[in-house]
Amino acid sequence: MASLDASEVDQLLERAHRTFQVAVERERLEAWLSEVAKKPPAALDPGIVLSCALFDQRPEALRCFEAFVTPKVKAALRKLGATDVAVEEHLQATRTRLLVEHQGARLKHYRGVGTFEAFVITTAVRALTDAHRGPTQRETSDEEPLAKLPAAVDLERQLARTGQSALFANAFRESLAALSPRERALLKLNLVDGASIDELAPLYQVSRATVARWLASARQALQRGTLERLSARTRLAGGDLDGLMASLESGFELSLRRFVTEAASGDA
Repeated sequence: MASLDASEVDQLLERAHRTFQVAVERERLEAWLSEVAKKPPAALDPGIVLSCALFDQRPEALRCFEAFVTPKVKAALRKLGATDVAVEEHLQATRTRLLVEHQGARLKHYRGVGTFEAFVITTAVRALTDAHRGPTQRETSDEEPLAKLPAAVDLERQLARTGQSALFANAFRESLAALSPRERALLKLNLVDGASIDELAPLYQVSRATVARWLASARQALQRGTLERLSARTRLAGGDLDGLMASLESGFELSLRRFVTEAASGDA
């Protein structure tokens, strides 16, 4: 990140103190922002100050986490149908994952975009959905289910006839990696974990319309990125390439939905 504006850092500290009653030294926060943030301080959620204080294991930050964040996580898990016992179990798993494992290194994944509470809730929801999968599936990475999506696309058969079947998978995975962390998380929660717009909106503390817009934008970016990479790399030309693009455009959404259905039936 470019050199930090001292006045913006001070304003961020003030907002964090008003919101969470936590404080860190300006020099410490500047070091934290230089490491994890990609936007200027004025554009960041004050929760990034809380994440820094939690990483440093400051007692007031831990008290704030329990008083301010924990109730929202519990409410989100209950809204998804978790029992009281499951809520407590997954809440503890979330505390461990964020605050204990690897000395709290996962806190560095929060970059101040969106609220810190939404970041913690997303971590808790992942713990909840992982619990409903088999052991082999839980050993895979968070994004592996999305990485499997290309195998469900009919377009692969067209590329196979020209010896280029691997190109689609590579183009899709690279396009997926190029999405923002929020876009990847939304696609996974919606397409793989089955979270509805009504369930996602409170996680991110935005309206249903905003979540719908984010999801549409993420799908469009994924499709557009895949198309652009395929166009640049395939040896198809003229009408064949035109047909390839038309096939992907018409079947992309259907293929995504079919994969999710197949994945869900496999978990049953």
